[in-house]
Amino acid sequence: MNITLSRASLLQAVQRCQSIVEKRHTIPILANILLQAENDTLHITATDLEVGIRSQAPATVSSAGSITVSAKKLFDIIKELDPDQDVTLETGETFVSIRSGRSRFRLACLAAGEYPALTEEQGGSSITLSGSTLSDMVSATSFAMSSDETRKYLTGSLFEVDVEHMLRLVTTDGHRLALSEVRLQQATEAVKCIVPRKAVMEIKKLCDECQGQIELFLGERQIRLVADSNILTSKLIDARFPVYQDVIPANNPSQVVIARGEFDQVLRRSMIVANEFTHDVRLTFKESGIDISAHNTEQEEAEEHIAAEYNGQEVAIGFNGRYLRDTLGAIRSAAVYIELKDELSPVLVRGEDADGSRYVIMPMRI
Repeated sequence: MNITLSRASLLQAVQRCQSIVEKRHTIPILANILLQAENDTLHITATDLEVGIRSQAPATVSSAGSITVSAKKLFDIIKELDPDQDVTLETGETFVSIRSGRSRFRLACLAAGEYPALTEEQGGSSITLSGSTLSDMVSATSFAMSSDETRKYLTGSLFEVDVEHMLRLVTTDGHRLALSEVRLQQATEAVKCIVPRKAVMEIKKLCDECQGQIELFLGERQIRLVADSNILTSKLIDARFPVYQDVIPANNPSQVVIARGEFDQVLRRSMIVANEFTHDVRLTFKESGIDISAHNTEQEEAEEHIAAEYNGQEVAIGFNGRYLRDTLGAIRSAAVYIELKDELSPVLVRGEDADGSRYVIMPMRI
């Protein structure tokens, strides 16, 4: 293999792929990425056997061929090269040489034939939507994915298309729930699957780069994203997602409207003295606004009042302050609406704009 291409296009393609590669691995070749040169194109593939990506970059191919090379070392080298100089890659039997300007490198390789192939599941539901829309949906929900590996079904995001052609992303860790939905422009069959955390975040990265439409394929065992010249595949979590509709409050009688930025600032200040393990804060809803207080085991306290519009009976509810702040961070509107019932019932949080996102937070006993 002998190819020459711009440093910028090579860096972008390698950067996309190297994030898939696990830092710790038991199979040596999984530390590598696969380089395949043909027809004036360099194809780059990476996989951890669960998530895989195939990207490409335009290149002048003097000699076609394929090889695998350390993802980290190649990325670290390319990002340090002169941005104005093209890069030439040339392979021998067990090495690849990298030349750019006055720089020369030689890296060890493993045979391309040993690299795991990326497979694409046939069938499933096909969805087309803008990359920015899907990126926004991931941003609105990804924070509520669980990190508890004993409940694998909560460590990813539910991707669901219903009979009314609504695409819905739902995440929950059992204490809070985030939901974002958008109506699709085309008809597609109903389907739902749980996408692992790593794949969810890689989907967002590709959507952020994409200037136009993306294609999403939801199958029985695999999700596949096509964005520009990039293809991402991932195995699904083989489990049943909770019936999330049951925990979304439908008739909370009281509502408070509050400025999101000011609310977040007061919470941040109050949490300085909150319990470092439970992060609990007390919110007392009253006609004049909300009293926010926190304390810890060392008898340290914080208390602050914030003006708000509230139409219900006075009630004090305990919350995990981090959950509140995570939710506020996902809402983009200037005002936040909180619908509540009593100190033991979940609250519903949403922004003022119709962006299709809703949040549920369970209260804490205080």
